[in-house]
Amino acid sequence: MEAVKLNTYAQGFVSSAFMRVLFEYLKNQGVDASKLLNEPAPSEIDRTLFRYPMERWISHMGCAAAHLGDPLLGLHMGATITPAHFGVVGYIFASCPNLGASLQRLQAYERLVIEENQYPMEAAVDGSDIVLKWPPGVISGEQRWREFGIAALHQFSKSISSQDIGWKEVCFISAEPLCPDAYRDFFGCDVLFNQVATTVRAPLYSMAFSLKKPEPILVTLLEKQANELLDQLPTANEFVMSVRRYITNQIHEGEPELDNVASKLNITPRTLRRYLDQYDTSFRALLEEIRQQLAKQYLLDPTLQLSDVAQLLGYSEQSTFQRAFLRWTGLTPNTYKRNIQS
Repeated sequence: MEAVKLNTYAQGFVSSAFMRVLFEYLKNQGVDASKLLNEPAPSEIDRTLFRYPMERWISHMGCAAAHLGDPLLGLHMGATITPAHFGVVGYIFASCPNLGASLQRLQAYERLVIEENQYPMEAAVDGSDIVLKWPPGVISGEQRWREFGIAALHQFSKSISSQDIGWKEVCFISAEPLCPDAYRDFFGCDVLFNQVATTVRAPLYSMAFSLKKPEPILVTLLEKQANELLDQLPTANEFVMSVRRYITNQIHEGEPELDNVASKLNITPRTLRRYLDQYDTSFRALLEEIRQQLAKQYLLDPTLQLSDVAQLLGYSEQSTFQRAFLRWTGLTPNTYKRNIQS
């Protein structure tokens, strides 16, 4: 009997950007990530739509840390983060007028980066400080991904801000490690462990710091796309996410085939159809949804011709892509490009 997990995955998801950073880091360390983790490499063009179950991500982090003999892997990976890793969302954060506006966008679009269901980030003013708080979740092995997340936030903030923010304090719920000084050196502030929640404390005035490359027109444009992504974010279940990921991996090589995806999942095509039907969707519907969203991303890129977009979406003919886009949006690709640029 084929064993496929059909229950809703309640523990949360991470953006495929997290997996991409891990693969990049391992590659730079001379490690074949696909072989080590038994996981296909994430698509290079997939920046927002597709996510991984958080427990799988945490498991891979643990495997990588053990292989590298690196207890500080979360910090080391976080130090490599750039806005490009998060695509549309990353560029929104980096293009805001100041850090406060960027923080507001982080709260608005957090689900496109990470989703812990009932545990979103909280932000509050405490005297002359701003405090970001993540309550303890229900996920085993939480420590390492928390360290990566806070390290990534620290690095990202440094890379986009015109001034040194100067964090005051970082708190982790995990036990104190053997090398606490490494954390204090990395964050440049006091780092406490065995706390009731993960928190970051920074001076409130830093929220007014301007960013290095504010681009208000670009923010407005990209927010339209990010809002569409939020509206169409799939419900969190592991099986449908897996199907979406395998479709995306195949889409750049031509028309994705249901039989091939079923083979990747170690089930029969008939079973794949039946399971998708239970989730009120189909292989064709997922393929159309993925293509539509990717098409809108590609059309933002002025360096891509329509023929390039068609090829990236797996269409053998540009005219086939144009007809599909007209069916999805009621607009031709060229008309859509003119509208978002106006």
